[in-house]
Amino acid sequence: MDKDNKKIKLLICGIVMNSAGTEKSFLSFASQLDYEKFDVTLLLAKKEGALYEMIPKQINVIEMPAYGEMFTLNGSNAAKTIFNCFVKKNPFVLFEIFPYFVKMKLSPSRHGEYAMKLWLKMMKKIPRLDGEYDVAAAYWGDKTMFYMVDKVNAAKKIAWLHFDYANPPRDDATYLPYFKQCDKIVTVSSTVDNALKKKLPEIADKCVMMENITDPKLIWDMALQGESFKDHTYTGKRLLSVMRICEQKGFDFIVPVLKRLRDNGYFVRWYILGTGERSDIDTLIEAAMSEGVADMLILLGTTTNPYPYLRDCDIYIQPARYEGKPISVEEAKIMYKPIIACNYLSASEQLDRGRFGMICEIGVDGLYESIVKMLNDESIGDNYSQELAHAKFENKDEINKFYDMIK
Repeated sequence: MDKDNKKIKLLICGIVMNSAGTEKSFLSFASQLDYEKFDVTLLLAKKEGALYEMIPKQINVIEMPAYGEMFTLNGSNAAKTIFNCFVKKNPFVLFEIFPYFVKMKLSPSRHGEYAMKLWLKMMKKIPRLDGEYDVAAAYWGDKTMFYMVDKVNAAKKIAWLHFDYANPPRDDATYLPYFKQCDKIVTVSSTVDNALKKKLPEIADKCVMMENITDPKLIWDMALQGESFKDHTYTGKRLLSVMRICEQKGFDFIVPVLKRLRDNGYFVRWYILGTGERSDIDTLIEAAMSEGVADMLILLGTTTNPYPYLRDCDIYIQPARYEGKPISVEEAKIMYKPIIACNYLSASEQLDRGRFGMICEIGVDGLYESIVKMLNDESIGDNYSQELAHAKFENKDEINKFYDMIK
């Protein structure tokens, strides 16, 4: 790759190492890098997260010297974080941020757009990162892309797009100038790639479709160790979702589906492996108690090893409204699990138009009807499992696309 055999200085921009899809995708990507050719630095907003200890030892991990909290903003901590980072030091910043909070309040449908514009305005106040790199990769999505473009010195800049750009709607006037300043934009599925090119044809020539790398042997090895379901005396069907508890992932569909299942004589347990904002978790728990299905909903929290749960569940469910290409579905495929997925952008591609799993309409009706079909006819799930067992999902060669991007 380098004529003088000097290592390529690669900076990867991240946020934290939570047990989530992007972080797991990064670990798979990092496991395939050739460290004889790359000197790799991982920049994190905070050196924390359940998967932090799994970062390869060859990677030098550094933390943002200031304002890392800005990358962990969410609906419940935004005002407090911005106050602590900026307003405390300079009260006049209030005059800059106040109009954005007013717009968010007055236009709920555009809350996300104004919140991102406010975040960008505050990000401009963050100092540039010291040092120079041959390649910078914003692996954690849009916030890391904005930071990389504005604050990192690198000869080549690559952004990763793990999500469906059109859902939820984003402000093209905000994103396009940043996309244009990237040398390449990695999309994780052909449907995500096509959707981005259609929406922003000006950057079509920068887009490269590179799937999230998966390692079936590692997943199966991990599935054979660690904790699984603790309710050993339970003999009913186990439904599992590995997901962040939030509106995007369709957490609000779950309780109504469970209520209809119980009302119609189906007794299952739906387990959620993941976490979210406290307000969303409380909403989910309160709804389950109110509808009388609390015993059918089990919140497992987070773990560094979800694979024993995947191994032992009966049906894997992805109830999301929109996705890029969720890695949890890829992992369920590797473990030959019957899968039900809402019809998010890449669902048809990911499940080979229904060959590898059942694709349902997004919402309570679609999920309920699909679950009932699988519960009533176990041969449906068995057929999916057989198809998956004969398929090949190892894709370590995807790393070569990254190497081609930086030649």
